[in-house]
Amino acid sequence: CISEQLIKAVVSTQSTGILAENQFLVVMKCLVFALVFAVCSTFQYDTCNKLFTDTKDWLCNEGNLCWYGCQKGSCWSQCNGAGAIEWDGPPGTCNTRYHLNTHIEWCWLAAGGNKCSTNADCAAFMNQPCSGTCSV
Repeated sequence: CISEQLIKAVVSTQSTGILAENQFLVVMKCLVFALVFAVCSTFQYDTCNKLFTDTKDWLCNEGNLCWYGCQKGSCWSQCNGAGAIEWDGPPGTCNTRYHLNTHIEWCWLAAGGNKCSTNADCAAFMNQPCSGTCSV
């Protein structure tokens, strides 16, 4: 988009003032879009999914961008099920954009004896793989 419009604007020496102005506006729109996209995409791998609003004080595993915590006496973690389809982040990280009506996908952690009473109790298990399916 940017290079094609920019080439057309530079090469076209027979354009009228109005046509040149329109080309300039198209080029500027493309540049603004590219800049916004670049800025937004740099932040998506920084922290856990901020679109997930019902965190219940869950903890963020900054290493893999997954929320985790204690639910009903067992440690759980965010995972990628359907959200993996459009996730382009680093392998092994949780989708930081996907949510289903502010709910994200979770799974029970596979570590043996991962009983808990607080979210902090699950810190020792936060990097364990899922023991079952990933579901909302």
